Amino acid sequence: MLKSLARIGRWLLMAGGVFLCLGAVFFLVVVRPQLAARLGGTATNAAYIERRTLDDVLNVSGTLRPIQTVNVNFDTAGKVATVVVRAGDAVAVGDTLATLDEAALTRSLEQARLSRTIQQANYDTTIRPATADQIARAKATLAQAEAALAQAQAQFDNQRNAITTSCTNVGSLTQALMTAEQAYKNYLTDGFQFDSEFRPDANSPAGRALKSARDQMEVGQATCDSAKRAQSGDASVVSAQAGVEQAKVALDTLLRGATPEQIAIAEAQLAQAKLNVSAAEENLTDAVLKSPVKGIIAAVNITAGGTVGSSGGAAGAAFVIADTSSIYLETLVDENDISRVVGELPVRFTLQGLPFDQVFNGTVESKSAVGQNNQGVIAYPVRIALKGDVPLFLNMSADVEIILATRENVLVVATRAIRRGADGGRFILIERSDGTTTEISVEIGLSADSVTEISGEGLREGQKVLIEGRTGAGN
Repeated sequence: MLKSLARIGRWLLMAGGVFLCLGAVFFLVVVRPQLAARLGGTATNAAYIERRTLDDVLNVSGTLRPIQTVNVNFDTAGKVATVVVRAGDAVAVGDTLATLDEAALTRSLEQARLSRTIQQANYDTTIRPATADQIARAKATLAQAEAALAQAQAQFDNQRNAITTSCTNVGSLTQALMTAEQAYKNYLTDGFQFDSEFRPDANSPAGRALKSARDQMEVGQATCDSAKRAQSGDASVVSAQAGVEQAKVALDTLLRGATPEQIAIAEAQLAQAKLNVSAAEENLTDAVLKSPVKGIIAAVNITAGGTVGSSGGAAGAAFVIADTSSIYLETLVDENDISRVVGELPVRFTLQGLPFDQVFNGTVESKSAVGQNNQGVIAYPVRIALKGDVPLFLNMSADVEIILATRENVLVVATRAIRRGADGGRFILIERSDGTTTEISVEIGLSADSVTEISGEGLREGQKVLIEGRTGAGN
């Protein structure tokens, strides 16, 4: 048993030695050469010359934008009755966006129409010739006014005569009173002078004369004042005279007809009334707000039950609509590349939200001369017009290729296959069909997608080109 175990152990040791030798051979033959190549040796592969179209592209990012953004407002003030759309809804030209309460607007229209009717009647009356009946009534009114004036004048004259008659004696009565007063004073003076115990007697001749003069004076003055108070003055005469003048003017107006100025005023009042009706009708029509463009609702700034003013600005827009009748691609190009971008350059792009194999096309439409500074990096806006149908995803990001130049039907080779000679020239190493190689000098052109345009004597499509590279060293 022990011998068997010893025999098995020797076989295991021999097998281990064999595997160790095989591993050493594998390392020396396979692994070591590969390590040597990676650490400074050479590794050779090949490429083939192709004939193709080559594009020089500028890769930038872009965003889909609407042709314009429209602020939409009611043209009349009022209370919002309904809001029909929401942000994100697509609308066509003429679609209803919102409505106002029409009750107050309807009342305003009715009032405007009533005013127009009144002004129409006034205008018709102004330009219509007077009838015989109207002239007869105007003449009768004038005759009545003249009669009233005559009566007022007569009454005024009678009152003035009464004053003259009543007040004529006031002067003589005043003089008689003064004489009686003086006689009574003399009576008193004489009495006190000759009799120390003198007592005035009201019934003395002088006393009775003074009392009589006073009574007569009071009666005369009262009669005069009464006559003056009874006179109404010339106010009634003046009023009656004004009535006559007014009646004359009315009759003259009827006979002459309306003056040009009166007709012009009536016409202006009627025209204003008609304009008021038109404005009220427009306000009622404007109670229904409709979309002026085809687009997408970007913002809704009103709610049902709220109030709105008329014709708000951008800050007070009831609705903001992105006009999608046309969309474009907006990009920013670095200041180092902007000089290469010119109008009508073709463009390819893909949209971030769509599969990358969906490629869309466009052309450079314009570029701004004013750069934008973003954290010290200057870039210029470039606008790209779109071709064909592009999905309507506003503000979606795009990967954009601006094709700066195109070389059609040219020979190209992998850029890594182009070598630099000691003299600074470029060459490639062609492998012949018999396994030998030859160097061919080349002129390089456009480079794109890891290949470069080449030209030179002896080049043709399909030739095998050797590529040699060193890991850790330049080509």
